Amino acid sequence: MSGEKATCRLVNNGVLLSVPQFDVGQIAESGQCFRIQSLSDGGFLAVTGQKFVRIIPKENGGYIFCCAWEEFRDVWLPYFDLDTDYGVYQRQMSDDPFLMAAIQAGGGIRILRQDLWEMVVTFVISQRNNIPRIRNTVECLCKNFGTQLGEIDGHEIYSFPTAEQLKNKDLACASLGYREKYIKELCNWQPGFWARLAEQNDDGAKKILLNLSGVGEKVANCVMLFGLHRMNSYPRDVWINRMIDDIYHGSFDSNRYAGYAGYVQQLQFFYYRKMEKGAGM
Repeated sequence: MSGEKATCRLVNNGVLLSVPQFDVGQIAESGQCFRIQSLSDGGFLAVTGQKFVRIIPKENGGYIFCCAWEEFRDVWLPYFDLDTDYGVYQRQMSDDPFLMAAIQAGGGIRILRQDLWEMVVTFVISQRNNIPRIRNTVECLCKNFGTQLGEIDGHEIYSFPTAEQLKNKDLACASLGYREKYIKELCNWQPGFWARLAEQNDDGAKKILLNLSGVGEKVANCVMLFGLHRMNSYPRDVWINRMIDDIYHGSFDSNRYAGYAGYVQQLQFFYYRKMEKGAGM
């Protein structure tokens, strides 16, 4: 693993990870993922694909991933982008006071490497929606149409449903509203289509995304960043637009941060939303 002072070793109940710029709680609240949940014991549950893991924070720092080393190496290390040194990105933001404050508040955020199909559906759901409602809708789809993977503390865990599992199903239980027709149309694409999409360059991938049902500029940029890990993508939603007006007087050039603009966006989103919620907005 790259990055300064990153350590990873086997312990009795899994793999102990200690790495800078990594905070599972911050990632869970960053708006990029909806399948990391807090547990009653202070730990976390993360689900991706057909895998799930309990993550236990340690008092002296680091996290225990309760899984075999092979699963950690093959699934969770790439999922959390743990081979990337985010300190390199952070050190290039030193001339921006707002970003430096954002690093203090949310410097443990990383850009996850998530499933493309899941991200397309999730961010179509996200339109005109808020994070708690998106999370509830995603969990409803998983519970009603996904595959049961196991349980933690009596809580049953399900995979995100495939297109085949959603196709021709009554999705009314998820209260999708106008978004339901978009998701049903997306289910008609074959798995090979998504694989070919992932092979496109940035311009080609975005063009294809914008031609999909229910996908506009914001959703396309979210899918580019969170589903394809295209780090130059800089999604703009209501929060980001408000932040640009408020902090940057209406003008922010994300091209200054080529190669990690999406990470900048996540820091800004997390910190500004935290500021506004603290102010009672």
